[in-house]
Amino acid sequence: MPAPFSVSKYGYSGHAVAGFARSIHLQRGLSLIELMVAITISLLLLTGLTSIYLSNSRSRSELDKSTRQIENGRYAMELLSDDIRHAGFYGPMTTAPSLPASITALPDPCYTALDGSADDLQSALGLPLQGYAGTTTAAALDTKLGCLKTAAVGYKPNTAVMVVRRIATTAGLSASNYNMQVSSCPGDPAPGWILSKTSTDFTLHKNASPGCTPISGAPTADIVPYFVHIYYVSTCSGTDCTAAGAVAVPTLKRIELGTTAMSAPVPLVDGIENLQFEYGVDNTNDGAPDVYMSAPAFADWRNVMSVRVSLLSRSSEPTTGYTDAKAYQIGPVTVAASGDSYKRHAYSELVRLNNPAGRRE
Repeated sequence: MPAPFSVSKYGYSGHAVAGFARSIHLQRGLSLIELMVAITISLLLLTGLTSIYLSNSRSRSELDKSTRQIENGRYAMELLSDDIRHAGFYGPMTTAPSLPASITALPDPCYTALDGSADDLQSALGLPLQGYAGTTTAAALDTKLGCLKTAAVGYKPNTAVMVVRRIATTAGLSASNYNMQVSSCPGDPAPGWILSKTSTDFTLHKNASPGCTPISGAPTADIVPYFVHIYYVSTCSGTDCTAAGAVAVPTLKRIELGTTAMSAPVPLVDGIENLQFEYGVDNTNDGAPDVYMSAPAFADWRNVMSVRVSLLSRSSEPTTGYTDAKAYQIGPVTVAASGDSYKRHAYSELVRLNNPAGRRE
């Protein structure tokens, strides 16, 4: 009987090799229990990885929404602040235009019929800034804000409206705007400025080489686009809130003066839910505000030297599992807790009207 296993100098014995082969042949794979354990461990690992991925994805989505909300609020504040700082900027004009005695109330910023002489526009130059407190409906707005009362405009109730008048900071005749030319030569006729949409009307001069004397040899004064901007909050993000598919996202918009009438609403920043203003009025003629008010009397508008801008920015999409239970103080207005799933952030900034204030200092 051969030994079950033996080794010679030439290798394994025949019977030993056969037995070893049979032993190897019996190990054909994992048992059912081992396979089930391996599958269970794999499923646990896969579940953990999926959970981590979904958690990171949700966190990234929320971070993106928060970032857009914050940036939208900052951008809206930057747009408003920049325009307010330039309110009353009329180039080299050192003395502000006077307000005609016939103007005893805020002029209508919603120009519907403009003639070639631009009488209405010229009369309003003396008020570089004017505003209106929010009302519960568009119909309840000031009677002179007709361009905000149509359903297409989508005025959001209880949000304030502000009007800014100024010229551009760079020269160049614009065919889509009224334009303004300001003289710096004493030989030009009074009042020393021209506002028109007709290019041939501009005949004033500037004090540059070779000088203002004789006036006929002085170079032509710069011609610069003139702006009237009406800022408000709308209930939709498009240009027409009554159009099919209009997205109901509160949006900061602007209506602009054209050559014949006001423009369609121009969407500026999505997610701006509320907008309020408080105006700093100078009662001592030194260029510094003495008191702040949300609804100045007509006589006070010429003395507005700064504006406290307050706005509320809202995320564009709701957040699952979140409820906004906070109330917000937006300038003079308290916005009650909405109870919805949108995240919000309040902003406030004090902005100086550099031109009206600088002329008094």
